Amino acid sequence: MPKSTMRDVSRATGLSMFTVSRALSGAEGVSDGSREQVLKVARELGYIPNRAAQELRRASRDSVAVITGSTSNSYYLDLMAGIQQALRPSNWTVVVGDVAVDGIYDARLEDRMIRRLIESRTAGVISTLTLSSENTRLLAKWDIPLVFVDSAPPADAADFPSVTTDNYNASLLVGQHLADHGYKDWVFLVYPAKWSTRFDRERGIRDAARLHGARVDILESENDAASAYTTLAAYLDNVEKAPRVLIAGNNPLLLGALNLLRERGVSIPSQMALLGFDEFAWAPLIDPPLTVLNEHSEQIGRLAATTLARIINGQVEAEKQGKPASPSYRPEDKQQVAARLIVRKSCGCEFSHDEPRSGVSLA
Repeated sequence: MPKSTMRDVSRATGLSMFTVSRALSGAEGVSDGSREQVLKVARELGYIPNRAAQELRRASRDSVAVITGSTSNSYYLDLMAGIQQALRPSNWTVVVGDVAVDGIYDARLEDRMIRRLIESRTAGVISTLTLSSENTRLLAKWDIPLVFVDSAPPADAADFPSVTTDNYNASLLVGQHLADHGYKDWVFLVYPAKWSTRFDRERGIRDAARLHGARVDILESENDAASAYTTLAAYLDNVEKAPRVLIAGNNPLLLGALNLLRERGVSIPSQMALLGFDEFAWAPLIDPPLTVLNEHSEQIGRLAATTLARIINGQVEAEKQGKPASPSYRPEDKQQVAARLIVRKSCGCEFSHDEPRSGVSLA
């Protein structure tokens, strides 16, 4: 796939090479309007400055990048452990970049990070959230393999590898367990749709509620504990009767909910049952111990890293043979991992035990 040049940017904008060069380098003597036009066109064309292209030809690919969507989520700790385990035999350095600091996604930060990874000759990328179509195409243009983990590729890049939890059936597991308790009034506190796991988790909860004759309200919060606290507080202040069950979409939201419920003296589970997505190390130590889904994030991390390593090594072999080094993706590179419900006491069970089921059918 041909790389864009500064001349392409000049031709598309109708501006001189001199003006384009100064606009891209941040030099003075260029109007704000022209600079904005040049930067917009350069981004659309996937243009990388010549200095970076020169570095790309000289540098060796010795790092793998992991892009996260808020490192405050403890889910990523086990995920990173699995990635590091799988890549330990290689000589690659693993670097982490967060594009949702404090749970707030920043598209400009994503753009800057992708361009920096290309300039630094990153060997491959693992992304924990769906990147923009533009940035996905840009990585493809520079032959940098990309594996999505705990997230889906953009709709126009469906052939890219991904390793995800079977979130739909995980939500059905939650719904089945709530139905076993006879709970009919649920609230699902969930993060924005930028995190693509939202779709199947919500779909499964809605279908489970329909299947078991329950009512469910969906509360969307920003992806951090403080926002979850505020969102849940506003909801509880405006309903006549508190819900019997609260389902937290991930650990940051669970933390915010726990802070609010404890502050208001809500007894768990006698007044409100509580369940969460994402197992974490101290979930059994909280009073009462928390019922959660174990998504096997460490296993997911290993699978994603193993897939990426195979693709990179294939590129290296192709280069040695003088062949094109474009990433080679296979249908089997799209993988799903089943979740398991860890039943403790926050859901209303008298004794803690591992739920043996790993899936529920709507049939």
